[in-house]
Amino acid sequence: MIDSAWLEINLTALRNNYSTMKNHCPTAQASAVVKSNAYGLGVDVVVPALFSEGCRQFFVATLDEAITLNNIVKSLPQNIEDDALRPVRIYVLNGLFAQDAGTYLEHGILPCLNSLEQIQLWQSACHRHGAPAPAAVYVDTGFNRLGLDEANIESLRNETAPFEGWHLELIMSHLACGDTPDHPMNRAQLERFHNALTALPEAPASLANSAGVWLGSDYHFDLTRCGISLYGGAASQLPDTILEPVASVFAHILQLRVIAIGESVGYGADFVAQNDMRIAILSIGYGDGIIRQAGRSQPGFAHVFVAGHAVPIIGRISMDLLAIDVSEIEAKLETGMAVEIFGPNASIDSLAEISQTISYELLTRLGTRYKRILK
Repeated sequence: MIDSAWLEINLTALRNNYSTMKNHCPTAQASAVVKSNAYGLGVDVVVPALFSEGCRQFFVATLDEAITLNNIVKSLPQNIEDDALRPVRIYVLNGLFAQDAGTYLEHGILPCLNSLEQIQLWQSACHRHGAPAPAAVYVDTGFNRLGLDEANIESLRNETAPFEGWHLELIMSHLACGDTPDHPMNRAQLERFHNALTALPEAPASLANSAGVWLGSDYHFDLTRCGISLYGGAASQLPDTILEPVASVFAHILQLRVIAIGESVGYGADFVAQNDMRIAILSIGYGDGIIRQAGRSQPGFAHVFVAGHAVPIIGRISMDLLAIDVSEIEAKLETGMAVEIFGPNASIDSLAEISQTISYELLTRLGTRYKRILK
Protein backbone atom coordinates (compact mmCIF):
# COMPACT_ATOMS: atom_id res chain seq x y z
CA MET A 1 0.00 0.00 0.00
CA ILE A 2 1.38 3.40 -1.03
CA ASP A 3 0.98 6.19 1.52
CA SER A 4 -0.60 9.34 0.18
CA ALA A 5 1.68 11.59 2.23
CA TRP A 6 4.43 11.00 4.72
CA LEU A 7 6.27 12.86 7.43
CA GLU A 8 9.98 12.41 8.05
CA ILE A 9 11.20 13.35 11.53
CA ASN A 10 14.94 13.95 11.82
CA LEU A 11 15.76 13.13 15.43
CA THR A 12 19.43 13.95 14.93
CA ALA A 13 18.44 17.48 13.92
CA LEU A 14 16.14 17.67 16.94
CA ARG A 15 18.96 16.72 19.29
CA ASN A 16 21.31 19.15 17.57
CA ASN A 17 18.80 21.97 17.93
CA TYR A 18 18.44 21.27 21.63
CA SER A 19 22.22 21.35 22.05
CA THR A 20 22.42 24.61 20.11
CA MET A 21 19.78 26.25 22.29
CA LYS A 22 21.42 24.90 25.46
CA ASN A 23 24.89 26.05 24.46
CA HIS A 24 23.61 29.54 23.66
CA CYS A 25 22.60 29.95 27.33
CA PRO A 26 25.49 28.43 29.30
CA THR A 27 24.34 29.88 32.64
CA ALA A 28 20.78 28.49 32.38
CA GLN A 29 19.24 25.07 32.11
CA ALA A 30 17.40 24.35 28.87
CA SER A 31 13.95 22.79 29.13
CA ALA A 32 11.71 21.56 26.32
CA VAL A 33 8.15 22.54 25.52
CA VAL A 34 6.43 19.39 24.23
CA LYS A 35 2.76 20.38 24.41
CA SER A 36 0.30 19.48 21.65
CA ASN A 37 1.99 16.11 21.13
CA ALA A 38 5.44 17.71 20.81
CA TYR A 39 4.17 20.27 18.31
CA GLY A 40 2.55 17.52 16.26
CA LEU A 41 5.67 15.40 15.83
CA GLY A 42 4.91 12.83 18.52
CA VAL A 43 5.81 13.09 22.18
CA ASP A 44 6.67 9.37 22.17
CA VAL A 45 9.62 9.94 19.82
CA VAL A 46 10.59 13.53 20.64
CA VAL A 47 10.92 13.17 24.42
CA PRO A 48 13.26 10.12 24.38
CA ALA A 49 15.52 11.95 21.91
CA LEU A 50 15.64 15.06 24.12
CA PHE A 51 16.07 12.96 27.25
CA SER A 52 19.12 11.31 25.67
CA GLU A 53 20.61 14.81 25.26
CA GLY A 54 20.19 15.49 28.98
CA CYS A 55 16.90 17.37 28.97
CA ARG A 56 15.14 16.83 32.29
CA GLN A 57 12.56 19.61 32.45
CA PHE A 58 9.49 19.59 30.23
CA PHE A 59 6.43 21.80 29.75
CA VAL A 60 3.01 20.73 28.51
CA ALA A 61 -0.36 22.46 28.39
CA THR A 62 -2.69 20.00 30.12
CA LEU A 63 -2.68 17.41 32.88
CA ASP A 64 -3.55 14.64 30.40
CA GLU A 65 -0.46 15.53 28.39
CA ALA A 66 1.61 15.50 31.57
CA ILE A 67 0.45 12.02 32.59
CA THR A 68 1.26 10.66 29.13
CA LEU A 69 4.68 12.29 29.29
CA ASN A 70 5.30 10.99 32.80
CA ASN A 71 4.67 7.42 31.65
CA ILE A 72 7.07 7.87 28.74
CA VAL A 73 9.82 9.24 30.99
CA LYS A 74 9.43 6.38 33.46
CA SER A 75 10.05 3.89 30.64
CA LEU A 76 13.37 5.47 29.66
CA PRO A 77 16.78 4.25 30.88
CA GLN A 78 17.54 6.08 34.09
CA ASN A 79 20.92 7.45 35.18
CA ILE A 80 20.50 7.34 38.93
CA GLU A 81 23.44 9.61 39.71
CA ASP A 82 22.46 12.20 37.08
CA ASP A 83 18.75 12.15 37.90
CA ALA A 84 19.46 12.62 41.59
CA LEU A 85 21.22 15.89 40.73
CA ARG A 86 18.68 16.92 38.07
CA PRO A 87 15.35 15.19 38.64
CA VAL A 88 12.78 15.16 35.89
CA ARG A 89 10.23 17.95 36.21
CA ILE A 90 7.00 18.07 34.21
CA TYR A 91 5.13 21.39 34.37
CA VAL A 92 1.53 22.00 33.29
CA LEU A 93 1.13 25.49 31.88
CA ASN A 94 -2.66 25.75 32.01
CA GLY A 95 -2.80 25.73 35.79
CA LEU A 96 -4.65 23.88 38.52
CA PHE A 97 -8.27 22.84 38.96
CA ALA A 98 -9.31 21.83 42.46
CA GLN A 99 -10.49 18.36 41.40
CA ASP A 100 -7.10 17.60 39.83
CA ALA A 101 -4.84 18.43 42.77
CA GLY A 102 -4.68 14.83 43.99
CA THR A 103 -3.68 13.61 40.52
CA TYR A 104 -0.83 16.12 40.36
CA LEU A 105 0.43 14.91 43.73
CA GLU A 106 0.01 11.24 42.84
CA HIS A 107 2.14 11.54 39.71
CA GLY A 108 4.62 14.15 40.94
CA ILE A 109 3.57 16.62 38.25
CA LEU A 110 3.98 20.35 38.83
CA PRO A 111 1.16 22.81 38.16
CA CYS A 112 1.95 26.35 37.06
CA LEU A 113 -0.16 28.30 39.51
CA ASN A 114 -1.81 31.18 37.68
CA SER A 115 -3.81 32.94 40.41
CA LEU A 116 -4.01 33.57 44.14
CA GLU A 117 -6.82 31.03 44.30
CA GLN A 118 -4.64 28.35 42.71
CA ILE A 119 -1.85 29.04 45.19
CA GLN A 120 -4.32 28.50 48.00
CA LEU A 121 -5.66 25.33 46.36
CA TRP A 122 -2.15 23.90 46.09
CA GLN A 123 -1.30 24.82 49.65
CA SER A 124 -4.46 23.12 50.92
CA ALA A 125 -3.83 20.03 48.77
CA CYS A 126 -0.29 19.68 50.13
CA HIS A 127 -1.62 20.07 53.67
CA ARG A 128 -4.09 17.20 53.10
CA HIS A 129 -1.34 15.20 51.44
CA GLY A 130 0.80 15.59 54.53
CA ALA A 131 3.95 16.69 52.72
CA PRO A 132 5.11 19.70 50.71
CA ALA A 133 5.18 19.33 46.92
CA PRO A 134 6.71 21.56 44.26
CA ALA A 135 4.86 23.90 41.91
CA ALA A 136 5.61 26.93 39.75
CA VAL A 137 4.08 30.38 39.95
CA TYR A 138 3.19 32.03 36.67
CA VAL A 139 3.20 35.83 36.65
CA ASP A 140 1.72 38.04 33.94
CA THR A 141 4.14 40.76 32.82
CA GLY A 142 1.90 42.36 30.21
CA PHE A 143 0.83 39.50 27.96
CA ASN A 144 -2.62 39.49 29.58
CA ARG A 145 -3.12 35.80 29.11
CA LEU A 146 -2.53 33.64 32.21
CA GLY A 147 -0.78 34.55 35.44
CA LEU A 148 -0.81 36.73 38.53
CA ASP A 149 -1.24 40.40 37.64
CA GLU A 150 0.72 43.24 39.26
CA ALA A 151 -1.91 43.78 41.96
CA ASN A 152 -1.76 40.07 42.87
CA ILE A 153 2.01 40.18 43.03
CA GLU A 154 2.07 43.27 45.23
CA SER A 155 -0.40 41.61 47.59
CA LEU A 156 2.16 38.84 48.07
CA ARG A 157 5.11 41.14 48.71
CA ASN A 158 6.83 40.18 51.98
CA GLU A 159 4.11 37.57 52.63
CA THR A 160 5.29 34.13 53.66
CA ALA A 161 2.05 32.45 54.73
CA PRO A 162 0.78 31.66 51.16
CA PHE A 163 4.01 29.77 50.46
CA GLU A 164 4.09 27.64 53.58
CA GLY A 165 3.54 23.90 53.26
CA TRP A 166 4.64 23.62 49.62
CA HIS A 167 7.79 24.27 47.59
CA LEU A 168 8.07 27.15 45.13
CA GLU A 169 10.11 25.47 42.39
CA LEU A 170 10.00 28.15 39.70
CA ILE A 171 8.76 31.67 38.98
CA MET A 172 7.98 32.17 35.32
CA SER A 173 6.49 34.53 32.76
CA HIS A 174 6.17 34.61 28.98
CA LEU A 175 7.31 37.08 26.33
CA ALA A 176 4.70 38.48 23.95
CA CYS A 177 7.06 39.95 21.34
CA GLY A 178 10.28 37.99 21.71
CA ASP A 179 10.32 37.21 18.00
CA THR A 180 10.76 40.94 17.31
CA PRO A 181 14.06 41.71 19.07
CA ASP A 182 13.75 45.50 19.05
CA HIS A 183 10.14 45.61 20.25
CA PRO A 184 9.87 47.80 23.39
CA MET A 185 7.54 45.24 24.96
CA ASN A 186 10.50 42.92 25.59
CA ARG A 187 12.31 45.36 27.84
CA ALA A 188 9.05 46.36 29.57
CA GLN A 189 8.27 42.73 30.39
CA LEU A 190 11.81 42.14 31.61
CA GLU A 191 11.49 45.04 34.06
CA ARG A 192 8.10 43.81 35.29
CA PHE A 193 9.52 40.33 35.75
CA HIS A 194 12.39 41.68 37.85
CA ASN A 195 9.84 43.52 39.98
CA ALA A 196 7.84 40.33 40.48
CA LEU A 197 10.97 38.49 41.59
CA THR A 198 11.59 41.08 44.29
CA ALA A 199 8.05 40.57 45.62
CA LEU A 200 8.00 36.77 45.72
CA PRO A 201 10.10 34.31 47.74
CA GLU A 202 13.46 33.52 46.22
CA ALA A 203 13.26 30.77 43.59
CA PRO A 204 14.69 29.91 40.16
CA ALA A 205 13.26 32.08 37.39
CA SER A 206 12.28 31.55 33.75
CA LEU A 207 11.29 34.17 31.17
CA ALA A 208 12.84 33.14 27.84
CA ASN A 209 10.95 31.04 25.34
CA SER A 210 12.72 30.08 22.07
CA ALA A 211 12.70 33.69 20.90
CA GLY A 212 13.82 34.95 24.30
CA VAL A 213 16.93 32.81 24.14
CA TRP A 214 18.20 35.03 21.30
CA LEU A 215 17.49 38.31 23.12
CA GLY A 216 20.61 38.04 25.26
CA SER A 217 21.70 36.93 28.70
CA ASP A 218 19.46 39.47 30.48
CA TYR A 219 16.51 37.26 29.52
CA HIS A 220 18.00 33.84 30.30
CA PHE A 221 17.70 33.68 34.11
CA ASP A 222 17.86 30.09 35.45
CA LEU A 223 15.77 28.15 32.93
CA THR A 224 14.93 28.64 29.26
CA ARG A 225 11.83 27.07 27.70
CA CYS A 226 12.70 25.92 24.19
CA GLY A 227 9.75 25.29 21.90
CA ILE A 228 9.56 25.98 18.16
CA SER A 229 13.35 26.21 17.79
CA LEU A 230 13.67 22.56 18.78
CA TYR A 231 11.49 21.59 15.85
CA GLY A 232 13.33 23.73 13.29
CA GLY A 233 10.97 26.69 13.10
CA ALA A 234 12.24 30.27 13.18
CA ALA A 235 11.69 31.85 16.58
CA SER A 236 13.24 35.22 15.87
CA GLN A 237 13.86 37.69 13.05
CA LEU A 238 17.60 37.55 13.80
CA PRO A 239 19.52 35.82 10.98
CA ASP A 240 21.77 33.76 13.26
CA THR A 241 18.88 31.82 14.79
CA ILE A 242 18.52 29.41 11.86
CA LEU A 243 18.40 25.83 13.14
CA GLU A 244 18.18 22.46 11.42
CA PRO A 245 14.82 21.43 9.92
CA VAL A 246 13.34 18.52 11.85
CA ALA A 247 10.05 17.85 10.04
CA SER A 248 9.78 17.17 6.31
CA VAL A 249 6.44 16.48 4.60
CA PHE A 250 6.18 14.71 1.26
CA ALA A 251 3.36 13.74 -1.11
CA HIS A 252 3.08 11.83 -4.37
CA ILE A 253 2.22 13.10 -7.82
CA LEU A 254 -1.12 11.50 -8.61
CA GLN A 255 -1.61 12.91 -12.09
CA LEU A 256 0.06 15.13 -14.67
CA ARG A 257 -2.03 17.18 -17.04
CA VAL A 258 -1.83 20.02 -19.54
CA ILE A 259 -4.26 22.93 -19.39
CA ALA A 260 -4.82 25.64 -21.94
CA ILE A 261 -4.72 29.38 -21.51
CA GLY A 262 -7.94 30.59 -19.89
CA GLU A 263 -8.68 27.31 -18.07
CA SER A 264 -9.07 27.35 -14.29
CA VAL A 265 -7.75 25.12 -11.53
CA GLY A 266 -9.59 24.12 -8.36
CA TYR A 267 -12.69 25.17 -6.47
CA GLY A 268 -14.09 28.60 -7.21
CA ALA A 269 -12.01 28.87 -10.39
CA ASP A 270 -9.75 31.23 -8.43
CA PHE A 271 -6.69 30.42 -10.52
CA VAL A 272 -6.92 31.01 -14.27
CA ALA A 273 -4.04 30.04 -16.55
CA GLN A 274 -2.44 32.99 -18.31
CA ASN A 275 -0.79 30.63 -20.81
CA ASP A 276 -0.73 26.95 -21.62
CA MET A 277 0.53 25.09 -18.55
CA ARG A 278 1.58 21.70 -17.27
CA ILE A 279 0.35 20.95 -13.78
CA ALA A 280 0.68 18.11 -11.29
CA ILE A 281 -1.94 17.00 -8.78
CA LEU A 282 -0.54 15.94 -5.38
CA SER A 283 -1.87 13.53 -2.76
CA ILE A 284 -2.17 16.04 0.07
CA GLY A 285 -4.58 18.77 1.16
CA TYR A 286 -6.07 20.65 4.06
CA GLY A 287 -7.18 17.32 5.56
CA ASP A 288 -3.46 16.78 6.13
CA GLY A 289 -3.02 20.18 7.76
CA ILE A 290 -1.90 22.20 4.75
CA ILE A 291 -3.50 25.63 5.15
CA ARG A 292 -5.99 26.45 2.37
CA GLN A 293 -4.60 29.96 2.16
CA ALA A 294 -1.37 28.53 0.72
CA GLY A 295 -3.21 27.95 -2.55
CA ARG A 296 -4.17 31.59 -3.02
CA SER A 297 -2.18 33.91 -5.28
CA GLN A 298 -2.08 36.73 -2.71
CA PRO A 299 0.24 37.84 -1.16
CA GLY A 300 2.23 35.38 -3.32
CA PHE A 301 2.56 31.74 -4.26
CA ALA A 302 3.66 29.08 -1.81
CA HIS A 303 6.34 26.83 -3.26
CA VAL A 304 7.07 23.12 -2.95
CA PHE A 305 10.14 21.25 -4.20
CA VAL A 306 10.23 18.58 -6.91
CA ALA A 307 12.96 17.31 -9.26
CA GLY A 308 15.38 19.95 -8.04
CA HIS A 309 12.99 22.86 -8.59
CA ALA A 310 10.87 25.10 -6.39
CA VAL A 311 7.43 25.31 -8.00
CA PRO A 312 4.25 27.15 -6.94
CA ILE A 313 1.02 25.78 -5.52
CA ILE A 314 -1.88 27.01 -7.67
CA GLY A 315 -5.64 27.08 -7.10
CA ARG A 316 -7.56 26.43 -3.94
CA ILE A 317 -6.31 23.53 -1.87
CA SER A 318 -8.84 20.70 -1.52
CA MET A 319 -9.23 18.36 1.44
CA ASP A 320 -7.03 15.66 -0.07
CA LEU A 321 -5.44 17.25 -3.16
CA LEU A 322 -3.54 20.28 -4.35
CA ALA A 323 -2.15 21.43 -7.70
CA ILE A 324 1.32 22.71 -8.59
CA ASP A 325 2.68 24.39 -11.71
CA VAL A 326 5.45 22.23 -13.23
CA SER A 327 5.58 24.01 -16.60
CA GLU A 328 9.21 25.07 -16.15
CA ILE A 329 10.56 21.63 -15.24
CA GLU A 330 12.33 19.99 -18.18
CA ALA A 331 13.16 16.78 -16.34
CA LYS A 332 10.83 13.85 -16.82
CA LEU A 333 8.05 13.76 -14.24
CA GLU A 334 5.98 10.67 -13.48
CA THR A 335 3.03 9.74 -11.33
CA GLY A 336 4.19 8.42 -7.97
CA MET A 337 7.15 10.83 -7.75
CA ALA A 338 7.78 12.43 -4.37
CA VAL A 339 7.26 16.17 -3.84
CA GLU A 340 8.64 17.96 -0.76
CA ILE A 341 5.90 20.16 0.71
CA PHE A 342 8.25 21.52 3.34
CA GLY A 343 11.62 20.43 4.67
CA PRO A 344 15.29 21.15 3.87
CA ASN A 345 14.51 22.52 0.39
CA ALA A 346 11.14 24.16 1.05
CA SER A 347 11.16 26.12 4.29
CA ILE A 348 8.28 25.56 6.69
CA ASP A 349 8.50 29.22 7.68
CA SER A 350 8.14 30.33 4.05
CA LEU A 351 5.06 28.15 3.64
CA ALA A 352 3.68 29.51 6.90
CA GLU A 353 4.25 33.12 5.85
CA ILE A 354 2.45 32.67 2.53
CA SER A 355 -0.34 30.84 4.37
CA GLN A 356 -0.64 33.87 6.68
CA THR A 357 0.10 31.76 9.73
CA ILE A 358 3.13 30.50 11.68
CA SER A 359 5.17 27.31 11.65
CA TYR A 360 3.65 26.32 15.03
CA GLU A 361 0.22 25.96 13.42
CA LEU A 362 1.50 24.01 10.42
CA LEU A 363 3.24 21.49 12.67
CA THR A 364 0.38 21.02 15.12
CA ARG A 365 -2.16 20.60 12.27
CA LEU A 366 -0.34 17.69 10.65
CA GLY A 367 -2.79 15.15 12.05
CA THR A 368 -2.78 11.38 11.92
CA ARG A 369 -2.98 10.53 8.20
CA TYR A 370 0.77 10.65 7.66
CA LYS A 371 3.05 7.69 7.69
CA ARG A 372 5.80 8.81 10.08
CA ILE A 373 9.40 7.93 9.29
CA LEU A 374 12.15 8.49 11.86
CA LYS A 375 15.62 9.44 10.67
